[in-house]
Amino acid sequence: AEEAPKKIKWVHSLFAGVDALAPFIKSHLLQKKHQHVPLTNGRGAFSESLAEYVMTAALHFNKQISRVQQNRIARTWDKFVMPTLAGKTIGFVGFGHIGQTTARLARQFGMKVVCVRNDKTKQTELADTVYGNEEKEALLAESDFVVSVLPGTPQTLDYFGSDEFAMMKPSGVFISIGRGTVVDEDALANALMKGQISGAALDVFKVEPLPTESPLWDCENLLLTAHNADLTEDYFELGWKVWEQNLEAIRQGESPITLVDKNKGY
Repeated sequence: AEEAPKKIKWVHSLFAGVDALAPFIKSHLLQKKHQHVPLTNGRGAFSESLAEYVMTAALHFNKQISRVQQNRIARTWDKFVMPTLAGKTIGFVGFGHIGQTTARLARQFGMKVVCVRNDKTKQTELADTVYGNEEKEALLAESDFVVSVLPGTPQTLDYFGSDEFAMMKPSGVFISIGRGTVVDEDALANALMKGQISGAALDVFKVEPLPTESPLWDCENLLLTAHNADLTEDYFELGWKVWEQNLEAIRQGESPITLVDKNKGY
């Protein structure tokens, strides 16, 4: 087993996140004798389904679906003013392939798009405003929907905590589809129960399955799914398609399509 890495020519992760490979990356791929070995991921394979999930979550809270369902159960004719997504601001923390795919959908709803990027000089026509990491407070305060699409790295651990949720609008909704490690779940549960923010939608968690003792289960204003937002009928087909694209590029002597920076972890 120890000799096997000497024969490795290429390493691919079916998933977009490579945090699960972190020990292997550190112990082998970052070593001098293996630095030439490319690491690729499934970037782009599941962006469409995750973008749909984000917009579903946004519509769920915007249209007050929980209220509508409770009205039916209580046989209550509640003719309330129905909000729209048009004119609302959606803010992405992390703006890679998933974030950009979602931004395109949000634009179709007439939403304003803002984002936080490590390098704010990377302007894009998909965002009305690009903030740097040090300006995240501005994005959190401005956004009606905050979408976390951050990768799981030591630098992003508990990126969203009590301070960040306090920066959001009381009417704001937090949506997490990147990595569960970036969210302080106790802080989020506290913010939801106190009404500090209006709601949240989570598809990823620090520990999966989510432990039954987690306070998140008690949050009525939480849309919770079992990390299956991208588990579509063609899940494996989509994943292998990206693998095939990388294989073909390598065979042609070209740079892999979804090359990962092994030092950054994304």
